[in-house]
Amino acid sequence: MSINSQDTIANSGVKINQDKELYSFNLDTILLYNFANPAKKGKVVDLCAGNGAIGLSLTSKTSAKIYLVEIQKKLSDLAQQSIIDNHLSKQVTLINDDLKNVQQYIAHDTVDTVVCNPPYFKVTDQTAIKDNSVLAIARHELKANLKDILSAIKVLLKENSHAYLVYRPQRLSDLLVTMAEEKLQAKRLRFVRTTANKDANLVLVDAIKTVKTASLRVEPDLVIYDENHQLSKEANLIINGK
Repeated sequence: MSINSQDTIANSGVKINQDKELYSFNLDTILLYNFANPAKKGKVVDLCAGNGAIGLSLTSKTSAKIYLVEIQKKLSDLAQQSIIDNHLSKQVTLINDDLKNVQQYIAHDTVDTVVCNPPYFKVTDQTAIKDNSVLAIARHELKANLKDILSAIKVLLKENSHAYLVYRPQRLSDLLVTMAEEKLQAKRLRFVRTTANKDANLVLVDAIKTVKTASLRVEPDLVIYDENHQLSKEANLIINGK
């Protein structure tokens, strides 16, 4: 295992071990951490956890038991080391396995919150697959597709409990349709733009597991840079904690 940096998301106070030659957390991770409102107790699951950045950082927001589910051994080793380094072994448990096997570790309908930064790209989109197989699996649906991920979320969540995801607007219709098939309803959407006049390049989704129809709120866009190419006040608060 190679660790070449320790980084912290905003003011969470949790140090995340990273190997930047393999994979490291990015703006998507930071925004999802900020957007998520985890249950204060019970169980929280971070699916497609990578090096555990979101799930580990959520320990600053909740006393719930947190499970990190990551299929890639190299990334899960980094997450395990972060658990040890931050003295979080009583609160955080690592599951190094395919999310399709998650019920072997966590019973269905027992989870209070799920967070997930899933692979965005279909396998047919070869343009962004590079020699880095770890990064390719993290970004492309090589090991789990959208249906697999949303099915796992549905199985894990208690009725009326929330899942928080970050996704690409280009695939939002796929996401919403597949969510509906899995009895997941979007409650909040927030689009993220680099600048005010650019198309949105990310969307944050707060979903609820319910058989009922949920009302949907589209929140004001988050704009990362202002007209002077400086971080906007809100983005600076989210990214730097100040």
